[in-house]
Amino acid sequence: MDLDKFVDSDLEQILEKRVGIVKARTIVVASGITSSHLGDERNLREFLFADLVTNHLRKKAVNVVFFLFDDNYDPLSFNQLKVAVRKDEKLIRKFEHYCGTPIKLIPDPYGCHDNYSAHYQEEILNRFHKLNIFPNIIDSWSLYESGVYDFAKEIVFTRMEEIRTFLKKEFPKYTVEKIFWPLCQQCHKMDKTTIDKIVNKQVAYSCTRCKKHHIVSWKKIKGKFSWKIDIAIKWNVFKSDFEPFSKAYLDPDVGSYFIAKSLSKEFFGGHFPEVIQYGQILMDRNLSYTLLASLPNGVLDTLFLSRRKSDIKLSGQKVIQLSKQYIVRKNISFYDYVQTRLPYESLEFFGSGKSLPELDDTMKYGGEFMRHILKKEILPKLPTTQLLNRLNIKDLIKIGELLDWVISYKSTNPSVALETFTKDFKDLLGNEEINIAKLFPIVRRLLSQEKGIAINKVFYYMTNQFLNTSRYLLEKQINKN
Repeated sequence: MDLDKFVDSDLEQILEKRVGIVKARTIVVASGITSSHLGDERNLREFLFADLVTNHLRKKAVNVVFFLFDDNYDPLSFNQLKVAVRKDEKLIRKFEHYCGTPIKLIPDPYGCHDNYSAHYQEEILNRFHKLNIFPNIIDSWSLYESGVYDFAKEIVFTRMEEIRTFLKKEFPKYTVEKIFWPLCQQCHKMDKTTIDKIVNKQVAYSCTRCKKHHIVSWKKIKGKFSWKIDIAIKWNVFKSDFEPFSKAYLDPDVGSYFIAKSLSKEFFGGHFPEVIQYGQILMDRNLSYTLLASLPNGVLDTLFLSRRKSDIKLSGQKVIQLSKQYIVRKNISFYDYVQTRLPYESLEFFGSGKSLPELDDTMKYGGEFMRHILKKEILPKLPTTQLLNRLNIKDLIKIGELLDWVISYKSTNPSVALETFTKDFKDLLGNEEINIAKLFPIVRRLLSQEKGIAINKVFYYMTNQFLNTSRYLLEKQINKN
């Protein structure tokens, strides 16, 4: 799929303007995560747009890099822990005492990575890679520990009151809680620490968790800036050119983007990125953690990249509607494929002795779509004896004749197009004077297709193996009578 169609004219102008100004360096697209847990699909839009812009510029021969900043200096919250360990009560009890500790300093709950952050950073990146998003990861812990932010420490700790006064004047509706969050050198937590005073380049801070007071020079103090300060610094260090923001961050009175932009201009060098504005995703709870497994990338791209600035309300019905528009095989939509071809292909696949790794992507997505979105069993159901016993002999004979025609036609014309099959099928119905209103609901029940696509598509996509077996069961019932 060509994703450039999702770059609207407004966004194209924004890109061209900045690229035209920046001549001597690589263009930087930036976005951010916190490796505290693997969230659901609601926040994917930000990263898909960052990747869209990156690849769009590369096609125009622009040197561009996509930086993904991981705020792994952030303290872990209890809610993040619950989501991260999937509400496992044993793991919650084991790790809840780490809440308030920087994510980077916490052990991996599952013991397979060096630390908590590394575990969830890999989960997030694996998710991105499946979506063909390949950013360059930069973690905030390393930025602070390696001294990259030392220049900013000097600015903040020597002008802290000036920064507070500036924010109060320029953004009267915004109340800054903390400008810097010290990391307690006693208990290694930072969610309950407060700077008490700064005198002669010495910072005095206290921690209400361990009831300790500390004094350390601003050069050696550990901790991190508040997020709005942090991103203003980051913009100037890495020269970010484009960054996605939802409208929640673009409120001119209290929005993070405008506050960080003003701080950058006044204190840290004046650099700021152009905004890639996007709408928020509002999603039915029952879809959470199901979309990535259930939808091909092309469906997800269309779902999240269309109508960039508009909010999207995701429901099962909207997902189904879009799946009917996305073509996967031989002019068949993903929805039609799942409803008609998938059950019989699955039957053939598992009957062939092949292993699960050999299952192709369309079948994998289709199986999850069937389970999570349609709430149906994947395997086809042959006509049941109970249902056949309720049918009269005339209807059975007429349906048998219809199946005979379909089986013979498809065997004789294995490569026939759907349009041709449909035309000939309609001619058959007209010539044979079949009572469609009476027989087709019965045929749908027999073939486990009570709801879904048109009956001509059911016959077209259904395998002859299944049709032959169904025909055999009908013939057996006819002979029985």
